[in-house]
Amino acid sequence: MSYKPDVKHLAGQTEAALEQWARVRGATSGGARALARALLAEFAQRGAGERPAQSLLALARAEFSVELPRADAVADADGTVRFAVQLDDGKMVETVLIHQRENEARAKERWTVCLSSQVGCARGCVFCETGRMGLLRNLQAHEIVAQYAIAARHLGQRLRNVVFMGMGEPLDNLEQVVKAIEVLREPAGFAVPERRITVSTVGIVPKMDELYARTKAQIAVSLHAIDEQARRALLPVAKKWPLEMLRRAIERAPRPVLLQWTLIENVNDSERDADALVHFARGLQVRVNLIPLNPGPAKDRRAPPLQKCRAFQKRLADHGVRALLRLPHGQEIGGACGQLAARTASRSALVRIAPGCS
Repeated sequence: MSYKPDVKHLAGQTEAALEQWARVRGATSGGARALARALLAEFAQRGAGERPAQSLLALARAEFSVELPRADAVADADGTVRFAVQLDDGKMVETVLIHQRENEARAKERWTVCLSSQVGCARGCVFCETGRMGLLRNLQAHEIVAQYAIAARHLGQRLRNVVFMGMGEPLDNLEQVVKAIEVLREPAGFAVPERRITVSTVGIVPKMDELYARTKAQIAVSLHAIDEQARRALLPVAKKWPLEMLRRAIERAPRPVLLQWTLIENVNDSERDADALVHFARGLQVRVNLIPLNPGPAKDRRAPPLQKCRAFQKRLADHGVRALLRLPHGQEIGGACGQLAARTASRSALVRIAPGCS
């Protein structure tokens, strides 16, 4: 399920890896560091950085690819942009640039990029379009970082907020996800604060401790139901790792965990469901992200009325559980939670993002 193209791409290189490459070719420690930082800054379009030896810089430019995949973009009226990113082997993933306007609770507008970690997904969550594809393959780190670069160049600015909530289960491709985070956080490159990166999982319990140990990124866990039978009906993964195992893994987290709860009418939106969630959260360092169900493959399921969603949020808050109700972004372009499926949008709606454009 992995794809290993015969190419060295700058989007997959950390400063340490580039320094090692330069030292093997005779650079001094200082020269290797200067080269690494210059290459990272150049790819992130943040200026030339330090002055490396020109001969070694030319060699690096010849050896490392900097071309970005072709990406078609379609924009929603709310500012959200969905990118269909075509990879070198013809496979396609979707990346979403989410816009949140300034309001009473937010002093300035906020942009977040939602990255995919796999082509398709093996986990088969019933309300997720990606799950219907099955798993085609894992993405390499440079293919993940390239999605960030595409979104940043489209917007014309560095993006400080990154979520691994696109296509795929990040913990099923943990090695490449961690490597991508290492590249994204490089100070000389994109310089994304690690605490502003969130990795989402449906609850792959054996990999959660490794995620805690290897990155300072935030963790989000898809919960959606407390009743075992109800959760298994929504998330097949729950059959392998039941709630008690998942709760112990959350309890071991070294930093607060975001619990994701997709609100589905007459499935998990009752006061009893809210009370069960309160009981589950008691004693844990968690906050809750409530997401009204977006239109998806389960045509017989829909989101509760907004009033009921707000009542669910209030009931949690009244019992001391911090909860955010996340209103939909990008629904009209199929860019909302659970809607990513590498569709080909109508050509009239697309804006072409040329590889390597600024």
